[in-house]
Amino acid sequence: MNVLFLTEEPITFSGTMVRGGQIHVRNVVTGLRDRGHNVHLVDWNTDRETAFQHSVTPKLRFVLDPIRTVRQAIRTGRDIDTDVIVSKTRKTYLPGFITAAVLNVPHVVHVGSSLSPPTASLIDRLDNASFASRIRAPHDGFMVVCRAIGEELKDRGISEKQIYDVRNAVDTDKFRPDTEVELPENIATRLENRKGSLLGFVGGLFDYKGVFDLAEAVELTSTEVTVVIAGDGPARSRLEQEFRENAVFLGSVPYEHMPATYAALDALVLPSHTEGLPRVVLEAAATERPVVATRVGGVPEVVADGTTGLLCPPHQPEQLAGRIDQLFEEHDLAAMGKAARRKVLNEFTWASQYDRYEQFLSAVIDNE
Repeated sequence: MNVLFLTEEPITFSGTMVRGGQIHVRNVVTGLRDRGHNVHLVDWNTDRETAFQHSVTPKLRFVLDPIRTVRQAIRTGRDIDTDVIVSKTRKTYLPGFITAAVLNVPHVVHVGSSLSPPTASLIDRLDNASFASRIRAPHDGFMVVCRAIGEELKDRGISEKQIYDVRNAVDTDKFRPDTEVELPENIATRLENRKGSLLGFVGGLFDYKGVFDLAEAVELTSTEVTVVIAGDGPARSRLEQEFRENAVFLGSVPYEHMPATYAALDALVLPSHTEGLPRVVLEAAATERPVVATRVGGVPEVVADGTTGLLCPPHQPEQLAGRIDQLFEEHDLAAMGKAARRKVLNEFTWASQYDRYEQFLSAVIDNE
C-alpha cells in the first residue's frame, strides 16, 4: 500500500517524544514501512529528518497552515501515487479530505478522543463545534481507539461499516515489571520513606482529569496512601494546597524514566471525567501495576473490573475512595498486575496494531 499520513504535530524519528499522538504516528509510519508499505508523512515541523517526511514549517495554525498542508499533501500524494490518506489530527481532517478529493483516493480520519468533551469556556464550545463539523464531512473511514468512540460516531449517524477500531498500543519491551531503567536519584530520593502505599497519577493537571476528585478521595480513604503525581499543568498550585502532605509532585518526568516511575508505584489511579483509550493505563498495565480508574471512554476495555483493576463512576470522590481502599485491603496486587500485563500482551502490542492498520486500510481501499 501507498499511504499518506497527515498530522499537525511535529514528529521526530530520532529523538524522544512524550505525547501519545506523536508516538502513535511515528510508530505506525515506521512499523508499516518495515512491513514493506510505502508510507509517507506530512507533519507541521521545522525539522525534517527523513526522505519520507514532508514537513510544513508552521506559520499560522489557523487557515494558512491547513492550506499549505493541502498543497504539500497533493504534491506528495501524486509523487507516491497514494492509495489512501490518513488524517491523524483534527486540524488535518479538512486538508486530508480536500487532498483525497483532488487525488480521487479514499480518506480516513483518526478519532482519538470523545466527541463530547467537557466544555468549560466559550472557546471550548467553539472548538468542539468545529470538531463536530469536520467529523460530519463525508470521509471514507473512521479509525477509533476504542469501542466507546465508535458508539459516539454511530450516534451521530456514521455507518458501523465505516468505523475501524485500531485501538492504542504500548511498547511491552520498554514497559515491563523487570525494567532495567533506573529511577533518577532526584525522584528516588523524594519517594524514600513515604507513608503507606504509593498510588500514582500520570498526566496533565487539569480539572477534567478528575484531580480534585482524587484529592478529596484521598482524604476519605481509610488506607494510608501517598499519591505520586507525574505531570504538570494549570491546576498544580491549587492541588498542592488540596493534597498537602498526601502527595509528592514530581513535575513532568522525562519519558525515558517513566518505566522506572511506574515500577516504583504500587498502583495507578486515573480519575478522569473523559478519556479515549489512555496510554497511561496501558503503560501501567504493561508494568504489572493494577489501575483504579473511572468508567469513561475506553478505560473499561483495558481495566477489567476486579481482575486487572477497579472501576468507579466519574465525579464521585466517595466511590473513588472506596475503590482505593478495596484495592489495597481486599485484592492481591501482584496477581492483578500479572493479569493486566497478560491483557496488554494479548490485545495492545504495536505488532497487533500494525495488523489492524493493514486490515482496515486494505478494507477502505477495496471498498472504493
